[in-house]
Amino acid sequence: MLILFDKYAFVKDDMKKIDDFLLSNIKTSSPTIKKAVEDLVLSGGKRVRPLLVIAIARLGEYNEDKIIPIAASIEIMHMATLVHDDIIDDSKMRRGRESVQSKYGKETAVFTGDFLFSQAFNVIADIISKENLKLIAKGVKAICEGEIEQFDNRYNLDISVLRYLKRIYRKTALLFAISCESGATQAGLSKELTRAMRRFGLNVGMAFQIADDILDYEGVEKIVGKPLGSDVLNGIYTLPMIYALGTSHKKAIEDVLLKDKLSKKDVNRVVKEVKLSGGIDFAKDLALKYVKKAIKFLDIIPDCEQKDLMIDIANDALKRNY
Repeated sequence: MLILFDKYAFVKDDMKKIDDFLLSNIKTSSPTIKKAVEDLVLSGGKRVRPLLVIAIARLGEYNEDKIIPIAASIEIMHMATLVHDDIIDDSKMRRGRESVQSKYGKETAVFTGDFLFSQAFNVIADIISKENLKLIAKGVKAICEGEIEQFDNRYNLDISVLRYLKRIYRKTALLFAISCESGATQAGLSKELTRAMRRFGLNVGMAFQIADDILDYEGVEKIVGKPLGSDVLNGIYTLPMIYALGTSHKKAIEDVLLKDKLSKKDVNRVVKEVKLSGGIDFAKDLALKYVKKAIKFLDIIPDCEQKDLMIDIANDALKRNY
């Protein structure tokens, strides 16, 4: 994603200001949480969501004093969800580095995630409209519900594609939609354009999560930052697996997954069966459809750098490697 910063000079300064804002506005008197939060900020990340806020806001009346905090607060919320995700999944790595829960313990990680959520709302409480604040609050609620639904359905072999899509809609796509809608609303864009931007965000978010789920089956461990097959081991069955369970490979997969405990060899066998079933190709095709649908919503925007950047962000969702 840093390549996009280089390609589009108009967002370089904005993204630097967001990083500076993050470091200066998520302070706490707790030395441990302070260090954990700094580790999160400095670990990088693609900053896709704040980038979308800025790109869309620059289509209208760009007020830096409001846009930068809004974009930063959405990134803070995203970081909070990552911290909580790693606790639930017992993930040792995040973005190629030791996760907060692994480095500082689960208790500190819980406090860190809670702190980040509260600080995200604290940052924007006085600068955005009540309507926008409600939008973000409802979005965070839905995100939490998506995470809970995923947790409740661990090891459930009877999950449909539709149920999976509804789950990632709440778990991931909504925050993309909120990013786009917040930028549009704050910049005073028309209702029609704001709706189009929200739908663009939803579809990019869907593609982004599907691509992320594919990485569990064919990513590079050192880049992804966690062992391949981690979702399988933790009973989180995503689109490639769901597809495979509807094919002739179902029995071979179930014979392994119904064991009391899975070895690394077992996980590798499941990953192999999912690949042979065509589950990876199916997931890639669906992700591509979401990207194409997202880009179609940009037809309402005249040709400009902001539009080009958004198209690149959408296409980049298919190329992600972590």
